[in-house]
Amino acid sequence: PVQTLAEARGIELLTPASAKEEAFLARLDELQPDLCITAAYGCFLPQRFLDIPRFGTLNVHPSLLPLYRGAAPLQRCLEAGDAVAGVSVAFTVLKMDAGPLLRQEE
Repeated sequence: PVQTLAEARGIELLTPASAKEEAFLARLDELQPDLCITAAYGCFLPQRFLDIPRFGTLNVHPSLLPLYRGAAPLQRCLEAGDAVAGVSVAFTVLKMDAGPLLRQEE
């Protein structure tokens, strides 16, 4: 997994149980990232988190948004019998999986 590879290369990872944890938010604020990327997070990100990265936060979502916003998009795609699935990369906003799309691939 990505975490194992990053740790082997000495790359700092932030993996809080909640994005609302004060220690996590303080460390993120210290880092002043240009961009944050999330994948399979499944929880709302607080506005304080979203305000830190200069260029925002991108979310990698395993569906062709706006289809199957929220949890379990792959399972819902299979249950619906969809012939096509895909992945979306979108900017993160306070509403679940509702930010502007940057890219989609089927």
